[in-house]
Amino acid sequence: MTQRSSNLLAWAAALLFAFGLVTPTLWGTSALTIGSLVLCAIPFLVIFTLGVRGRYSISQPWTSLVVVIGTIVFAVDVSKMAWAGNAVTRSSLENMVLFALPLAGIYAISASGLVVVYTTTGIFNFAQGAIGMFMAYVYWQMVDKSQGGWGWPSWLAVPLVLLLVAPLFGVLLNVAIMRHLQGQELVVQLMVTVGLLFALIGLTNMIWNQNLGHSLNPFFQDHSVKLGDVFISWHRLITLGSAVALAIGLRILLFRTRTGIAMRAVVDNRGLAGLAGARASLIGNFSWALGCSLAALAGILLAPEADMASGGTLTLLIITAFAAAVVGRLRSLPMTYLGAFILALAISWSQQFLVFAERWTQVPAALPVIMLFIVLLLLPRADLQFARSAVMRRPERVSTVRDTFLGMLLLFAAILIVSGFLSGTNLSRASVGMCTALVALSLVPLTGWAGQVSLAPLAFAGIGAAIYARHGGAHGSLWAVLLAGLVCVPIGALLAFPAMRLQGLYLALATMAFASLVEFLFFTQSFALGDQDRTVERLDLFGYQFTGERSFLLLLTAVFGLCAMAVVALRRSAFGRRLVALRDSEAASVTVGINVLETKLAVFALSAGIAGFAGAFFAMEYGTLSQSKNFEMLAGLPIVLALVVGGVSFAAGALFAGVFGLFAVLLQDNWHISLWTAAIYLAPGLAAFGIIANPHGAVVAIGEGFARLLPWRHDARRDYEEQKVANADPEVGGLGLEEPFTEADVLLMDRELGISNEVPRVATVGN
Repeated sequence: MTQRSSNLLAWAAALLFAFGLVTPTLWGTSALTIGSLVLCAIPFLVIFTLGVRGRYSISQPWTSLVVVIGTIVFAVDVSKMAWAGNAVTRSSLENMVLFALPLAGIYAISASGLVVVYTTTGIFNFAQGAIGMFMAYVYWQMVDKSQGGWGWPSWLAVPLVLLLVAPLFGVLLNVAIMRHLQGQELVVQLMVTVGLLFALIGLTNMIWNQNLGHSLNPFFQDHSVKLGDVFISWHRLITLGSAVALAIGLRILLFRTRTGIAMRAVVDNRGLAGLAGARASLIGNFSWALGCSLAALAGILLAPEADMASGGTLTLLIITAFAAAVVGRLRSLPMTYLGAFILALAISWSQQFLVFAERWTQVPAALPVIMLFIVLLLLPRADLQFARSAVMRRPERVSTVRDTFLGMLLLFAAILIVSGFLSGTNLSRASVGMCTALVALSLVPLTGWAGQVSLAPLAFAGIGAAIYARHGGAHGSLWAVLLAGLVCVPIGALLAFPAMRLQGLYLALATMAFASLVEFLFFTQSFALGDQDRTVERLDLFGYQFTGERSFLLLLTAVFGLCAMAVVALRRSAFGRRLVALRDSEAASVTVGINVLETKLAVFALSAGIAGFAGAFFAMEYGTLSQSKNFEMLAGLPIVLALVVGGVSFAAGALFAGVFGLFAVLLQDNWHISLWTAAIYLAPGLAAFGIIANPHGAVVAIGEGFARLLPWRHDARRDYEEQKVANADPEVGGLGLEEPFTEADVLLMDRELGISNEVPRVATVGN
């Protein structure tokens, strides 16, 4: 073992010892709980500090065994503390299993649709639960008889939804959106499905009035079967039977039919499968049709068991489907069903034998998230990523600090002028938009440059807001603002540890699980926000307190400008170039001497610090913080979506995210025409189309248009003139064979090959 590794391990041991001393004071848990947590943490710390560096490693089976044992010990200890006093007998265990089986069937059906779509198209569908919710409302519209429904019989409505409406919806999705995502970056693919998720939520709220209290009756209501000492309804038996039938049917489809083999072949190698006769477009349509039908079935079966009008059903389907699917590593349907059963069994156990109160009330709701996080940590370490072959593009231009300074100065001047004409309410909305831009800016180095997809920016902002509220926010302390960012730095570094083992989609899911855990388990604790709402004051800077809405907006604009200039300066530094190299190819980065571990730790810590810093200003704007009300996991996804629409690699993209959210709120609150209302509800879905049309971000096209107007940007004007010449004759197929090369043709070839226009050409190619 090297000296450096020994030092790192010693520091890790010291942190664990400090954690063991502090935790009983904060959480009030027993020594057995602390021991189980330490038992879970030790193997990971050893792997992170030694194995990731390439010289020492611990085999994955031993690591998994230790973590599983630690998890079991922790579960036993928690069960002991929250025990409800019910006797554990053969009868009670049978009852628990019988109640868990139908729930496992619903989870398995929803997760199966997720696995089928991902296995056959390579796209992870965040909107799987939203599709199920929407189709459940369509089914309600067909069968309801009391609140404006059509009153159709269930035997007619079920096949119509499952075999006609849902498949057609899936085909429409693939034709309009999903097929254009092939070959795009992971963050683009994920955010398009996130946009679809919110569009379906808005569309559902627009079509069906949520104040009516929609509900669905179970199949064969008031009919049940007695199994042992338990009466099981026909609806739950149908759920269980449907899950079993689907498991057998999907297995036969994917592994015993030509269509299923072609579906799996297309996602492995689309071109090679096409040479073998597979029609990728038809297979994609079939995959999405099947996935939407499975989502619809899960929604229809779950709707009678839950409140359709609440967002809990949607969130439950999202998280539980993810947790079950990850157990099968998004490939194995049998393991997916096993994950669904384990999760349903854990939920049934907590409901029947445990009672969580006070600070632990949200633990049952967090069980799917806890399982998702544990399963992700148990996955084997990912190999180093190599660069993917793709069409060569012209390298992006890196902004200069001077250009950013002038842009931020112009922004401040515009805000200074416009704010004088805005009401107090609109000034407050603009301040929220600027805080959103600051949170989005935290993702530019992490996701835009380093390629580490994070869905937890608002979680760090919430932690920063809580730190500000508890440590000086009552009197607007500047130190509390800095402390909010500093405290989030080590938390972000800890979140970087899973990034050592996980990459791509699994890392994105891990950050989403972290955001959910913060929502469920952090804000409800007494050391976070306490048992009641906390009131905070705005910043007191050298005796001047920004109590006015206009002065606070100007302060936020100045803070964002300074942070944007710092981010641009960082991008032009050696560290920024290392991050871009990490995004392009981790393997190549290692070969040139880049320390991947330290680079990821640094960028995760930096991103968390910026988000926590922004959270302090969020707390100032809100004035009063309540438990997890303002920083929910789902509320953070639109920020990432808007950033990707604007341009995830640019500071201007973060500003675009803030402006995007501001205009959406302004239109929603000030326009009441039905057309505008529909546009607001469908805005995330429309943003998905914007991502497809310009995956690099809207600010790229906007910047190219404005750059040639600047007197010092001679390169932009030259590029514009050359682009006009090249676009005059875009056909290149016959050049050199049927048609001679011209100057315009040379410019066009330079564009396609990504050759810099600044390289001087000695002579023009002739005939």
